[in-house]
Amino acid sequence: MKSTRDTIYDALRHRLTSGHYPEDTSLVPLALSEEFAVSRTPVREALALLERDGLLVSARRGFAVRQRSDEEMLELFELRAVLDALLASSAALRRSPVDLARLDALLEQAGTLDEPGEIRRSLNEWHDTVRAAAHNTTVSALLHTIDAQVKTSAPWRTGTVDDTFDATLAEHREITEAIRDRDAESARLRMLEHHAHDRDTRIRQKVRRDTGTEPPTG
Repeated sequence: MKSTRDTIYDALRHRLTSGHYPEDTSLVPLALSEEFAVSRTPVREALALLERDGLLVSARRGFAVRQRSDEEMLELFELRAVLDALLASSAALRRSPVDLARLDALLEQAGTLDEPGEIRRSLNEWHDTVRAAAHNTTVSALLHTIDAQVKTSAPWRTGTVDDTFDATLAEHREITEAIRDRDAESARLRMLEHHAHDRDTRIRQKVRRDTGTEPPTG
């Protein structure tokens, strides 16, 4: 059973990584304790963990969403791509039949969905499954934190994606086939290419948002 601190941590982490809070938001322990109907102690502890994760910074009134420079963002994208490519390579060598069945099921599911948010959740689960198939919990844990930093700095605006999911689904299928064939180098290179496309899309969305030229969602 999750503690109160962990429940609040998970809720706030989800908000931060989905772009729920504007950049100038202050997360104040008193206000959050009233919202969650708990004492301020678990709220403060959850906020401290989010600061440790690199998602928040201390401010005059509580905590603020951490802002990153363009260079810092690019560094995060690069590090995430390299580590995820490493795990894709390892998954090709270490995957089990169960791992492959899960990857196939998630891609099949994603291909039958229509709602963009549901498709993205299914593909996120696919990434988690690739990482699990690599059987390297140290790198996977590090990527979990880096994922949150990337999503907080440049969250997806699904309604503004210019094309369909056909191309990204094809990329996921190609990586899955490389893992099935135990082709570690192909899995690594295809994962790097996939992350490059993800990076470019997020950057385009962020520039549009920052310049006020982002198309309306929905």
